[in-house]
Amino acid sequence: MDTLRIYRNGQERLAALAATLDESARTTLVPACPAWDVRQTYAHMAGLCVEVVQGLVTPPTRDEETARQVADRAGMSLDEIAAEWTENTPALLELVGSQSRRRYALPALDVWHHENDIRGALGMGPRTEDADQLADFVLGGLALAWSSDLPSVRVRATDTDRTWSLGEGADLTLEATAYELARAVTGRRSLAQIGAMEWSGDPSAVVGRLPSLPAPEIDLEV
Repeated sequence: MDTLRIYRNGQERLAALAATLDESARTTLVPACPAWDVRQTYAHMAGLCVEVVQGLVTPPTRDEETARQVADRAGMSLDEIAAEWTENTPALLELVGSQSRRRYALPALDVWHHENDIRGALGMGPRTEDADQLADFVLGGLALAWSSDLPSVRVRATDTDRTWSLGEGADLTLEATAYELARAVTGRRSLAQIGAMEWSGDPSAVVGRLPSLPAPEIDLEV
């Protein structure tokens, strides 16, 4: 995955978006992050950037760490948060670029998904660039850890024709766009939405095993 480019481009787009948002938009709740509004979602991303650079956290982060990142910026405006994030991004990219462990790609996933979380909350369409890379990162990890006790699943991205094999064989098949796959396997689609995707066979035994993060209780459209 092109971690540095995905992170940098997402951060730049989000910083530019922040400058255009009025107070109503900044306080809009983000359904994919039900405890946060738009400003707080930015606070998490800025805080993660700063804390990874400082060595306070190593991806993936725990809930108490993300909560601290938001709480530490409770008195900051969105403009101040965006400026802090922009200032610290070069140091994060330098650090991430020096690491080979997969966990250091996680900040790029975080930014890519939170950009779409925010866009969905604000009634904007998705940014689908690099969805194939995001889907591959998570599905590749799932393939390595897929239990032989589960039905095997052949996953295909309908827009790129890329495939992944979860287990040996193809007891089930799942087809969706790379964007929908990336969102589904990273906790941005409800279990009902995942089950309603284009499956062959009965997916009930595996639907709950696909999300790498907890699936939302409500359906998300973006």
